[in-house]
Amino acid sequence: MRLLFFLAFFSLPLVAQLEISPEQIEQSLKTHITYSEEGPNPIGHIYIGGHDSQISQGTYLYVKNALDYFRDEVKPIFIILELDTPGGQVFAAQKISDALKEMDIQYDIPIVTVINNWAISAGAMLAYSSRYIATVKDGSMGAAAPVSQQGEATSEKVNSAIRTDFANRAAFFDRNPLIAEAMVDADLTLVIRGNEVVKLPDNEAILPSDLVISKEGKLLTLSAKQMIDWGVADFSLLPEKLVPITADEKEAGKWAASKELLFTLPFFKAIPNAQVTSFKMDWKTKFFSFLGSPVVTSLLFLGLMIGFYMEVSTPGFGLPGIVGIVCLGLILMSSFSLQAASWFEFILLGVGVGMILVEIFLIPGFGFIGVIGIILAIAGLFGILLPGLKEVSFDFDTQTLNAAGEFLLHRLAWLSGTLVVGVVVIAVLAKYFVPRFGFLSPLVLKGEQVGYVSGPSRDTLPDLGAQGEVLSPLRPAGKVEISGEVYDAVSSGNFLEKGQRVKVIDVEGSKIVVEEEA
Repeated sequence: MRLLFFLAFFSLPLVAQLEISPEQIEQSLKTHITYSEEGPNPIGHIYIGGHDSQISQGTYLYVKNALDYFRDEVKPIFIILELDTPGGQVFAAQKISDALKEMDIQYDIPIVTVINNWAISAGAMLAYSSRYIATVKDGSMGAAAPVSQQGEATSEKVNSAIRTDFANRAAFFDRNPLIAEAMVDADLTLVIRGNEVVKLPDNEAILPSDLVISKEGKLLTLSAKQMIDWGVADFSLLPEKLVPITADEKEAGKWAASKELLFTLPFFKAIPNAQVTSFKMDWKTKFFSFLGSPVVTSLLFLGLMIGFYMEVSTPGFGLPGIVGIVCLGLILMSSFSLQAASWFEFILLGVGVGMILVEIFLIPGFGFIGVIGIILAIAGLFGILLPGLKEVSFDFDTQTLNAAGEFLLHRLAWLSGTLVVGVVVIAVLAKYFVPRFGFLSPLVLKGEQVGYVSGPSRDTLPDLGAQGEVLSPLRPAGKVEISGEVYDAVSSGNFLEKGQRVKVIDVEGSKIVVEEEA
């Protein structure tokens, strides 16, 4: 079968060797897309679009879940990746790109990208990461210069790293790497000379016989015609009236492949009994995408800090502790879903929390073990809160971080700001509000605890040598009853159980220090 539509679509003799021949495409399709003559032949479908939406960690989660579902459940003969996106985070795009290539190379499920209008910036990276690219007649691809999180142009060192990455991803499926570089580098001059793409030092080196691809001073963005002519895209999808996909089919995520424009091409049209299964972002994916945003993660971190501070500052276990645990749980769930951290970070956090609990409940006072536990817990928590930490690399020659490093710095800035805000809030609570949190008492799980005295004056405290009884275990802090009054107290050494007789050996401010009565 010959794909005659290539020869009819804006053919230019000057660039004939850049355009992929119909025979090459035909042979490649037969090699990489095999189907059953009897059917059924399932086709996967992933949509990344919306001119007002950005590629983000949430997009990565959506694509990752989709690929896992197709690989394990649907087992399609190939996957359609429909793009209509202005771009987004480079780090997220790199992770999606790697996942797409893995699906093709490791699981023999090729990706066919359909550029349904836009594949700009990070979207171009995703297109380059698929084995086949098809474009609608008004499609465009390119303009991939990286910008900072503040929307400013990045340094040449960062541009150089992204430019090289783009070139490598383009070359992975045998596309011209120089054209990919020109999408990132506005200072690149590219021409076609002698049916080859040539990089020139500047615009002055352009000859009258050259066909200009990109001039210095402007990022390269390709039209559909240019994508075909210069071997970036494999198929052109001309407008054609199709049977529309119904609302019920969209809701179910299943429709006949003949309703896709891609299946107007001869090779795809010949696939019998082809059914498209589109992966929809379910509520779980949306929820974890929401949790993974820097703003939400920072708010959870703030809730964790304040909740745990309030819990250790008030008696019993109540609402603040519940809030802190819920925030920590949501952070861990988000990290698991995004595969943002390795087991090492979770082990660090678990060991750190375990050491803190040992220090509080088994060892009198708070010393070396508790301090080490706090350090390990904080290190593990920050590792979990900073997705991409294990992918960070630094190029000493160019003195630049990779995209994962840039993303990590952005998240670290958010978390550092949150840490400062949290410390300020805790300081305000400690000074003005913590003694007044009696209104939370109905929510406190008191267990065996009896009464609560907050900040008594010195003249109401018992004298040195006064004797009493432990009401709630001192590990090392708890409650004692002396002369019919209940006081907060701290053991001077060993843990003391309920019912043991004690005597007062010191009074430090409003804190009573007791020891077991001999």
